[in-house]
Amino acid sequence: MSPPGCVIGTAGHIDHGKTSLVKALTGVDCDRFEEEKLRGVTIDIGFAPLTFDNGIVAGMVDVPGHRKFIHNMLAGATGIDSAMLVIAADDSVMPQTVEHLAILELLQVKKIVVSLTKTDLVDEETREIAKEEIRELIDSSPFAGARIIETSVVTGEGIGELRNELADMALNNSTKHSGSYFRMPIDRVFSIKGHGRVVTGTIFSGEVSVDDKVSLVPGGGLGRVRNAQVHGQNCKTATVGARTAINLAGIDKRGVKRGMVVCHNSIAFESAHFVADLLCHRLSAFPISHARSYLLAVHTAHCSATLLLDIPDRLLPGERCIATVKLEEPIHLLHGDRFVLRDSSATYTLGGGSVLAPGGPILGRRGLKRDSAKWITLRERDTGIRGLISQKPWGAPLDGIIALFNIGETELNALFKTEGDTGLFEWKGKKFAYLKLFADQMMDRLVKTVETFHQENGDLLGITEPELAAKTLPGVDRELAAFWIRRLAEEKRIEHKGATIRIPGFHVSFTGGSETVKNLILRRFQNSGFSPPRCNSLHSELKLDRKETARIITVLIQIGELVSLSPEYTLHKSVLEQAREKLRVDIAGNGSITTARFRDLLEGGSRRSAIEILEYFDRTGFTRRVDNKGTRMSGK
Repeated sequence: MSPPGCVIGTAGHIDHGKTSLVKALTGVDCDRFEEEKLRGVTIDIGFAPLTFDNGIVAGMVDVPGHRKFIHNMLAGATGIDSAMLVIAADDSVMPQTVEHLAILELLQVKKIVVSLTKTDLVDEETREIAKEEIRELIDSSPFAGARIIETSVVTGEGIGELRNELADMALNNSTKHSGSYFRMPIDRVFSIKGHGRVVTGTIFSGEVSVDDKVSLVPGGGLGRVRNAQVHGQNCKTATVGARTAINLAGIDKRGVKRGMVVCHNSIAFESAHFVADLLCHRLSAFPISHARSYLLAVHTAHCSATLLLDIPDRLLPGERCIATVKLEEPIHLLHGDRFVLRDSSATYTLGGGSVLAPGGPILGRRGLKRDSAKWITLRERDTGIRGLISQKPWGAPLDGIIALFNIGETELNALFKTEGDTGLFEWKGKKFAYLKLFADQMMDRLVKTVETFHQENGDLLGITEPELAAKTLPGVDRELAAFWIRRLAEEKRIEHKGATIRIPGFHVSFTGGSETVKNLILRRFQNSGFSPPRCNSLHSELKLDRKETARIITVLIQIGELVSLSPEYTLHKSVLEQAREKLRVDIAGNGSITTARFRDLLEGGSRRSAIEILEYFDRTGFTRRVDNKGTRMSGK
């Protein structure tokens, strides 16, 4: 199996010999349509395997050179990492030579080799003039220094040398990721009788195996891989970088077309807009204007798009800005996907860029400017991942990061380990990434909030968890706030006491009048037995301040001196223990107890008292109800 990224595309002006050169290298004629053979013009993309002497097999993508078929050229170029720019010696640099080179640059193809074809038709001086013009063109591009190899399919000149150069490119020019989820943009669709729909493309990431469940995006639903082929050979698994044909089962074949993406369900997203890092190519004939409609090509899809720039008016050739791209129809997009922008009449290639953030709110100039720091971090994958985590430094969902950047968890963990400032945790079945420094500061703030609460409320046992979260972590999801509070408890920096949180070792102290009120309240509850006073009216009975009485009752419940069985029924702890002992003895002697029997055991207690106490013991597991008559048995 060839290594990742072994897909090499052709590029160049019409009639410069791209298809003939591919045939000389591979033995395959990529012009498969009768019209192409009759006219001698490549119309659609073609494919051929190229086997090198070391056994590696690269996929070659042959693209049309006519300007009317640039949309097909874009579909073919989208999956390549290396390119063979074909320029005829008798014509030299032509319009589509320049445009195709710009497209390779916008798609960030990493390396090219130039094949100067038809050398058998010209003399040495013409060859040198053509090579000088080529060097002038490519030296002003990112491909400066690319090799120029003189070739002729008629005489065989340079074919071996070109093959060796392509072999080196196949070995050393992989940018695709094997540890990510599977995804393959579809560039061809056809049917085989008795087998159904077949789609082909270059696998951008991951791998796919026979019987895998896959999604078709946008809007294609779920399907199953019935069979897979790489370079015409059946295989159980096709990996990243391979030119692959997939026979799909369980799909509506009428809805499958070029421009869709077949992928793992975890990244089966579609977006009708995205934020982009936009470049107007330095050789563009026109600037890119704000709020104008253009043609956008991404993967193998193309559609109309409207641009909202973060700069006034327009983007000039060679300039770069952030833009919101609104699409005429949804497309499958992930962070880092490259796109090309052409004018609405499909005459000129104007620029392109990369996807920073698919979906989300549609941002105009103000919104783009407001988040300018965010877009800067998202220009690169690693800084983008960290930037995404920094938006929720207390816990960014890991599955969202993995899906947006299509990065495998193993690779993500390695990145976190290298950076050293990012940690992972799991909470309630989900994984989260967090910034360690922020987490340390956040937990220090939590502890400080509890300490401050004690200083200001020395006669309260502690602060409730919702109040602590609201005071210290106002922007944090309640579930994640609960994780960090429990982490502090595990580290014994705070502790839960009933429904409240306190610093370990803290005790409530009653002084002066509060001590007197506390004793009055406790004595009243203890003396009332199983017919306690109502908490909300006790202040009137004892002629005490209402707020002070309510506050001290709350504290007594928090420290366990009083036990609230329900909002309207509270007992002194010693009275509740009497009821517990009566239950234990009676059940031990008789095996069970009825509500009526328990009521009789409570001197001065009512049926309501018996029900409240029994239901409390049911909730705490001391008893369990066994029938509709209220019979209880031991809960142990």
